[in-house]
Amino acid sequence: MGDKKKDKKKQVDTVAEIIVKRCPECFVSLPLDAKECFSCHSKIGRADKHGKARKSVNWISYIICILSWTVFFVYIKWAFKL
Repeated sequence: MGDKKKDKKKQVDTVAEIIVKRCPECFVSLPLDAKECFSCHSKIGRADKHGKARKSVNWISYIICILSWTVFFVYIKWAFKL
């Protein structure tokens, strides 16, 4: 039981030591509260335990891709009367 408390304290200490995060695209050091990289202008998320920021998911691209494939299949079905 004492080991869990030590592990938690060690984990909190390592997280507290991170004062900057790195952009996942261009590896520029950024402040922890940054939402966008000033160098490459990519959107970034929170920092992991190593100080590297996570990439934000580009949901608009996924939605456009799905809609494009749907329109394509509907057109093929309509054009060839399948």
